[in-house]
Amino acid sequence: MSHGNLASKVVAFDFWPACENCRFFASCKVRPCHPAYPHTWHWGRECAEFADGYLIVRSWVGSSAIGQPHTGCKSYEVDPQHVSTPQLQHRLYLELEHEKGELESAMEALERRQGWSRTDADCHARLFRRYQQVLKQQAACRSVVNGARPLAAAMNG
Repeated sequence: MSHGNLASKVVAFDFWPACENCRFFASCKVRPCHPAYPHTWHWGRECAEFADGYLIVRSWVGSSAIGQPHTGCKSYEVDPQHVSTPQLQHRLYLELEHEKGELESAMEALERRQGWSRTDADCHARLFRRYQQVLKQQAACRSVVNGARPLAAAMNG
């Protein structure tokens, strides 16, 4: 299964992976790379909605049908004309997403302990407060419209 070269990219709201937006489309028209050509792919994604499109955090592109062999094209890669480069608010969102994952892991490790000390409880409370701040900062990032509101103003309230 391909990832489609979509992670950390911004795509239009109506974007969907298909042979037509693959960077290998021209050559595939002459000699198809997979038995299902032309095809629209199944698409699993984790994304955040911004004013200018979806920021793809993680992406899985492929095709499957119950009882049928996998027909996915392992070469599928979105042509650069269908994605845009992340702006400051997108990059900050991705940094915060990484921090959120680290905070979740640290809190989960604490929660698995049998007995909590006062230090453990304080640490968990501190981690959870930061987690809530990260969520608010991510929401602020998503509310930024390019050219309309400075990112610093959105982040600081």
